[in-house]
Amino acid sequence: MDFWSKVSIRSHKPGEAALSPDTAALFDRGVAVAALWGDGIPEALFPAEAESVRRAVPKRVREFAAGRMCARQAMAAYGVPDFVLRVAADRLPIWPQSLVGSISHTSGFCVAVVGRASDWWGLGIDTEILGAPSEDVWPTICGPAEMAWCEGLPADERAAAVTMLFAAKEAFYKCQYPLTGEWLDFHDLRVECLAWGASQSEFSVHPTRPIALTQFAAGPLEGRYALHDGLITAGFGVARDPIETAHQ
Repeated sequence: MDFWSKVSIRSHKPGEAALSPDTAALFDRGVAVAALWGDGIPEALFPAEAESVRRAVPKRVREFAAGRMCARQAMAAYGVPDFVLRVAADRLPIWPQSLVGSISHTSGFCVAVVGRASDWWGLGIDTEILGAPSEDVWPTICGPAEMAWCEGLPADERAAAVTMLFAAKEAFYKCQYPLTGEWLDFHDLRVECLAWGASQSEFSVHPTRPIALTQFAAGPLEGRYALHDGLITAGFGVARDPIETAHQ
């Protein structure tokens, strides 16, 4: 697993949100992805954004600020600069009508993806520390088939594999929830890695029960992940039909 940890997408200074073409490659059509290493700057928040974390602890405020800084950079790529990204009652970001997006942060890293609402039904992104899920929670994250796959891997790869499954399911959830409002459990989905062993690969998502998202997704439910800098970042999107988009 060491060679995966050495793959790096660091290309800008800590505390600076910048576009990340390498991370945007997790999606199969145009998106803007911005990443930030280190803490966000609370002073960069707009007043209405700062109000959402007025009672939060400093760590949470810095994380929130990092997310808004990344989102702002990504939205600017679509000609929407300085948009005030407010928080809905369910704590989700309220994106401009013309855009859809998703934000994720973990220790020392934050990322946001944004795309045109005319191109995408929804987008989801999630980043996790490689090997973070402790072994006692693996059965909570993994169904029987996923556990069998992980147990068939070399012992030193299993924690990374569970992290990949976790990030893939989180990215899928972040994509579908704003669109459907449906709560999903980890075991409502089965994730299959299509080429384990590479620093970047695809995964497929197989619902284990009927879910609302399938009314929007005509084809296979597939996403991508990348292992980098000791992290796993997964992306999942549901694209609109190009024919439908052309007639809007």
